[in-house]
Parts: sequence; structure tokens; C-alpha cells
Amino acid sequence: MPVLKKQIELNDGRKVWVRQASGMERITIETKQARVFRKCKHFGANPAEWTPKQEQEFSDLMEEAGAGPDAQMSAWIPPCIIEEGLDINTLTTDELLTILKFVRGDDIEGAVPLSN
Repeated sequence: MPVLKKQIELNDGRKVWVRQASGMERITIETKQARVFRKCKHFGANPAEWTPKQEQEFSDLMEEAGAGPDAQMSAWIPPCIIEEGLDINTLTTDELLTILKFVRGDDIEGAVPLSN
């Protein structure tokens, strides 16, 4: 599956080009995430069926492991913005979350089909 590129519109109307994180960029955080999932396997196989308390525990464990959204943004967004001259420190939280969704493949346009 190729690494996709997309132009994302910021809140002020500017458009920036971003690309998805590559497998090499993702491997460290995804390994940490896998460890957390294994710790929570007793919650059940389907996270959509977890209780709010289980979801919170999982979220806390992800943050403690350095695999939560803030770690993902720090690791993946800077190298994935391919727009020249953009100061990423000027992006809002909303803009960062929008970019993160595409960079990690959550965005429907960039979702990677999973075979397992």
C-alpha cells in the first residue's frame, strides 16, 4: 500500500500538503500500542463493547506507554507535513487532530484496508 498524500485545509483557509506516516515512522508507537492492547485483552476483543471505565483505563495506559495522540502528533506530524514554510507551532489543536487522522490512516481517504 503506497503512502498517500493529501491537501488539507486549515481553519484560516490555507491548504497544506501532508502525507501518511510510513511504516518505519509508525513502528515504534504501534509496538507500544500492541503491548497496551495485550494488557487489555481481558476487556474483550471489540473495543466498541468496552465500558467507559475500561476505555479510560486503556487510554491512560496508552498515554503512560507513550503511544497516545500527543505522542503520535509529535512523532508523525512534523515529518509528514510536506508544505514548505509552514510553522507547525501555529497549528491549532483542531488542525493537528485533522492532520493526524489522515497521517495515521483514520481518514476514509487514507484508510488502509486491514487483512487481520
